[in-house]
Amino acid sequence: MEKRITKIDVPPTAHYVRRCSAYPCSYIYFLSFLLLTLFIFAGCGREVIVPESLTGEWRTSAPGYDDRYMKFTTNRLIYGIGDGGEISHPIKKIDIEQLGQRTVYTFYYIDAEGDKTFLSFTYSSDAGGTIQLKNDKNDKIWKKAAP
Repeated sequence: MEKRITKIDVPPTAHYVRRCSAYPCSYIYFLSFLLLTLFIFAGCGREVIVPESLTGEWRTSAPGYDDRYMKFTTNRLIYGIGDGGEISHPIKKIDIEQLGQRTVYTFYYIDAEGDKTFLSFTYSSDAGGTIQLKNDKNDKIWKKAAP
């Protein structure tokens, strides 16, 4: 025989508390924990690693660029700005698109003013590797400098 709780059986200070069964509550807590963990780690980006074929210093023989260069390290883009000066930028993301024998790379980085910007170029492995910047109207060819 089942005992039913009536208002008379409950002391006046007791409150009715509705509890869910163990399974649905633990499931909800687990999902909440999982979502919280994903949100926390979503901000922790993976480390960007520059392809080995691009790491090193790149120079062009174009007039006026004798003391200028681009250098790629494992996770930084460095511009040689002349008179021995350099500007270094942390690379945040790399997009890679294969177009036949050539590869289009787009490097996203933060500039010196803190703005998000990018460098896009086409890489070819011909002649030891060449780079041609996408926004260069003069079609300068950059070649990997000897180490």
